[in-house]
Amino acid sequence: MKTLASPLPVMAAVFAVAVLSTMDAAIKAVSLAHPTGQVVFLRYLAGFVALGLLMLLPAAGRPTVGTFQRAAVRALFILSTAFLFFKTLTLLPLAEAVAVSFTAPFFMVFAARVLLKEAVPPSAWLAISIGFLGVVVMLVGRLSGGEAVGGDPLGYVTGIACSVTYAIAMVMTRKDSGRDTVLALVLAQNASAALFSLPIALIVWTPPEPDALLLFAVIGALGTAGHLAFAWAYAHAPTARLAPIEYTGFLWAGVFGAVFFGEFPTLWTFLGAALIVGACLMVFRRPA
Repeated sequence: MKTLASPLPVMAAVFAVAVLSTMDAAIKAVSLAHPTGQVVFLRYLAGFVALGLLMLLPAAGRPTVGTFQRAAVRALFILSTAFLFFKTLTLLPLAEAVAVSFTAPFFMVFAARVLLKEAVPPSAWLAISIGFLGVVVMLVGRLSGGEAVGGDPLGYVTGIACSVTYAIAMVMTRKDSGRDTVLALVLAQNASAALFSLPIALIVWTPPEPDALLLFAVIGALGTAGHLAFAWAYAHAPTARLAPIEYTGFLWAGVFGAVFFGEFPTLWTFLGAALIVGACLMVFRRPA
């Protein structure tokens, strides 16, 4: 791990959230016609293929046996996150599903404190709290306006459980980044996740249409780009500095939900978004 004082890791995290939010919208679309197990497998298989092509570059660091061993452990949490979040996307509207997942930064900072012994400055707790308050504002607006009708309460359970596994996976990524290159780390992670999810995919397999296969390829490319950017960011900045960036995903979810699923943001959404943006701007300040 090498910590940078520049804003580059934060910018990489912002890019990663934007790309992965686009992937989430695509996954929500394909999940309406395909079982979750199949979606998870094809997502990581497509990502593995995309990364395999990048490994042909001369400067790409090759994964070692140790890389795959560490990825196998990490993949268990990655897969749990994928299954839980993809299921949440089928139970709740896109923006609401993403909002519930924003409990992850709390678990992320706590996990980094326990697993990596990272210090958590008061400013990080403040930024996370402000961002989480923005999520609460939007959820209160949705519930008070009756907009949550049609959503399954089980989505809140799967969403919070997803936050826990995601937080552990991200902290493990930062820890393992000190021993593996970013490209090798994400390649081994995708390979392990695809292999572990294959049996489940075979059980629930539904023949995808050609358009769905193309969309799965796009999902794999987006997931690869997003995870590479995230892995690089977490390899160069403390978890507490990057955690609030996760909140920008709600902004993207609001846009994609309105454009593709007819879920239009309300005044409460904009008020909450203002708090989220303010929290994210706080992390652009250079650490002491």
